[in-house]
Amino acid sequence: MAYANNNGVRIYYEVTGEGIPFVMLHANPCDHRMWMYQISHFSKFFRVIALDMRGYGRTDKVETPFSFDDLVNDVIKVCEKEKVENGILAGASMGSKIAFKIGVEYPELFQAQIHVGGNSFRGDSYDGRITGYENEDLPKYRANHLKELFAPGFSESSRGHYLSEVILEDSPNLSGKAIGSLFRAFDNLGLSTSVSSIKVPVLIVNGVTDNSLVGGKKTADLIDNSVHKTIPNAGHLCILEKPEIFDAHCQSFLTQHGFLP
Repeated sequence: MAYANNNGVRIYYEVTGEGIPFVMLHANPCDHRMWMYQISHFSKFFRVIALDMRGYGRTDKVETPFSFDDLVNDVIKVCEKEKVENGILAGASMGSKIAFKIGVEYPELFQAQIHVGGNSFRGDSYDGRITGYENEDLPKYRANHLKELFAPGFSESSRGHYLSEVILEDSPNLSGKAIGSLFRAFDNLGLSTSVSSIKVPVLIVNGVTDNSLVGGKKTADLIDNSVHKTIPNAGHLCILEKPEIFDAHCQSFLTQHGFLP
């Protein structure tokens, strides 16, 4: 098992495949396994590096306050350990905001970005999520949170039920306080005034029922070399709901910009 260290916090990650680095940052309330389809597909062409954010998976469950910049530095520490000096950066939801920040502060590190269910605008307060994770039954609350992120009816489908079970199977090992600290790091964070400085190609993808859809489209308008795609019959976690459509968008984007033949 591979870990990077950021001031004593252990950040878990997995490496699959060989080639140009393709770093993947997951969404709440998942861990790196939310990229399972993309890891399987794109590790045939790239060295995929998928990490667990603080509070999830095998990464440390930090219950004390930390900042958004700490989360950015977690990713940078993984990149430093893996000697990543170029490549592709993908982020989903909270991972998308981290990816945007890295694109602004480390403009030479990655030559393309892919965003899932993400936007650069200031979100609503996360007080409700913080209260839920810190005070309610965590496995039950997390299951309801996950269900809300899928398009209506997906969780009840056979594949949706299976994927939900896979994602949620480690809920008893998680800390509600640690997840609350993670949400606090994102509370009222806005990057819309800075993303226009990103000059590399950017793909932003949202499901049609994703509550970030409007923000995703507006963010694409702020970045010169960007394109936006909407996936039908999918929500915030469209990479799990419609992986074949999402992967096709990615493959076309990466081919267009010379990362695939």
